[in-house]
Amino acid sequence: MPVLIGVCAFLIIAGPRFLDPTNVAWLVGGDPLQHYLGWAFYRSSPWTWPVGLNPLYGMEFSNSIVFTDSIPLLAIPFKAISQFLPYPFQYLGIWVLLCFVLQAYFAFRLISLATNSIAIQCLGSVLFLFSPPLIFRLSLHESLMGHFIILAALYLNLKPIPKSIETNKKYLYSFAWIILLSIAVLTHFYLAVMVLVLWMADLISRVFASKSSSFKDAAMESVLVIGVIIFVAWQAGYLAIEGASGASRGFGDFRTNLLALFNSRGWSYWLRPIPLRDAVEASTGEGFQYLGAGSLFLFLSAIFAVITRRIVITSVLATIWRKNRFLVLSLMVMALISFSNRVGFGPWNLAFPLPELVINIFSVVRASSRLFWPLYYIILLVIMWVTVKSYPARNTLLIFSIAAVVQIIDTSAGWLAIREKVSMPVSKEFKTKLNNPFWLSSGLHYKNVVTNDSPGVWEDFGILASRYGMATNMTYMARVDGGKEVRFLASIRDQLYRGPLDTHSLYILRDWKNAPDKANYNFLRYNAETDLLARIDGFNILAPGWKNCQTCPKVNKNFELPQFTPVLEIDQLVEFTKAGNGRSRFMLNGWGYTEEWGTWATQPVASTVLPMPKGDPTKLVIKANAFLTSNHPRQIVDIAINGARVADQTVLNKSQGNILEIKLPRGPKLPGEPVMIEFHSLGATSPMTAGLGADDRTLGIGLVSIQFAR
Repeated sequence: MPVLIGVCAFLIIAGPRFLDPTNVAWLVGGDPLQHYLGWAFYRSSPWTWPVGLNPLYGMEFSNSIVFTDSIPLLAIPFKAISQFLPYPFQYLGIWVLLCFVLQAYFAFRLISLATNSIAIQCLGSVLFLFSPPLIFRLSLHESLMGHFIILAALYLNLKPIPKSIETNKKYLYSFAWIILLSIAVLTHFYLAVMVLVLWMADLISRVFASKSSSFKDAAMESVLVIGVIIFVAWQAGYLAIEGASGASRGFGDFRTNLLALFNSRGWSYWLRPIPLRDAVEASTGEGFQYLGAGSLFLFLSAIFAVITRRIVITSVLATIWRKNRFLVLSLMVMALISFSNRVGFGPWNLAFPLPELVINIFSVVRASSRLFWPLYYIILLVIMWVTVKSYPARNTLLIFSIAAVVQIIDTSAGWLAIREKVSMPVSKEFKTKLNNPFWLSSGLHYKNVVTNDSPGVWEDFGILASRYGMATNMTYMARVDGGKEVRFLASIRDQLYRGPLDTHSLYILRDWKNAPDKANYNFLRYNAETDLLARIDGFNILAPGWKNCQTCPKVNKNFELPQFTPVLEIDQLVEFTKAGNGRSRFMLNGWGYTEEWGTWATQPVASTVLPMPKGDPTKLVIKANAFLTSNHPRQIVDIAINGARVADQTVLNKSQGNILEIKLPRGPKLPGEPVMIEFHSLGATSPMTAGLGADDRTLGIGLVSIQFAR
């Protein structure tokens, strides 16, 4: 029955297409693609020791499949048989199906502690399966769908071995914890933390409460469990980065709100979401702990039973505390950490200061909201237990039936959108911007594809590199050794600007305006006779030795570039209108959309970068508009060049055609040197504020054109 119910829930929520291991249509970017790429590079990498290392993904700063959330539990055995697997091959669908089936199985086992009724166990397991925090992770963090691991740990806590059990069976019980903890470690760090805490609660309970284990038994089990966990974690690759790099700040950002159980956040047709004022909480799914209308209906039934004295709640709580006080304490500790020191009660928030040392320690589990999941499921189980013990069998069956149906219908407000996303038509090809035949040939010709900057386009080049077994530093990982990354990027820049180029590497360079080392783009060390400098499918490439390659296809001459740095002349007009190219080539942050006449600054600071032309210009001539009204007759703008304020406040007192002449800083001006221009619009206002319509953009300077002049 659990297998059947789990499979049915999977088919309803995810659909059969999601199970196809060659279907990558839904891997369109973000975290799911990261999880896949971690595995795709791992399958092409040579075996290492520890076995979880992933040397092709990140190259000199690579770490392991742990830090791409690629589920080592499946990645390692599938790597062993990867030569027999097709390309592409993703096991995320298989994993999600296992999660649903095992979620149903352990839900059955837990509910069996409250009732022997198979019907109630079936209906109750539906509430565990259609749990919003579980389904929410589908197509987002599939490894975190392993909630069955939490249920198994809770079951081991709630069904302890009796004191009189034989010695050999005690060791089997310890073995069960070792297996469960190993599975947790090989699935996800947060699951491992939760199961580790639950194991400790159970071990203490067996020693001091049920007295089914002696101090000697507990000591032996502790040594064995900790030893196995350390070994498994080492082999999976947890130790592939230094502790300082593995930690991160942010404790309190991803927390559980005190009203999270009742906040549908769009996952209900009947319950309106509770508004949230914390920006991080409102914009992310972390802290989403909605019970669902079906579970809330069951909760109301339990409350009614308490009010009508069908059950004595004080007696229930006393029994729970007496039998499971160490479990309760562990759940409370994890819940308190999940609430963090920035406590939210619906839209209200209150922060409590903590010592920096404490913040640093808790930041290891910065997404602390996840630590609430064990208590979430215990709350659901207690609600079921109270309901079962309070009503006659027939009434209980009716209540659970209504709850199960309502839960499925209510939560579909959230999971139907996920089903649509993961059930798109099957495709064995990735959607990518790399369509030119050049990329296929480069994948066969080069061993590496590298960049000199933090990879903003890791998806496309990750797909390319994984397809052809290339190594790359264009990655997206949960944790990175920052020192190693900085040193490796520096070595790439040395190759580009000092030489020699690595003939086994294809270089991908960001557009000049976005490059952190744009000032050096004039000094690329390459041979124009043998190396290809080009822009293909919107990406800048430097391909060493390409023109000498006899088997490499010729690239269209129109794609070749004389250099990466744009060239401007004195008096050349750079227009920021729809007809001009100033927006795409030179504008950075702080601007709105481009209109026929030009572009508004919509942020207090808007920036542009231009390459210095030859001829020693002395000034910039800027043509600008301003949004003016009777109550806002002028727009004041501060202008800075390369971080230094260069003039007194500039006043724009005309709606159109303001001409500003800004002197350039003195000193040598090398051609191609980047000139960063920042516009600080002071006291800007919006058309809505002025009563001129619904446009709520704050409009500062309106940039029309810029030119260098003598």
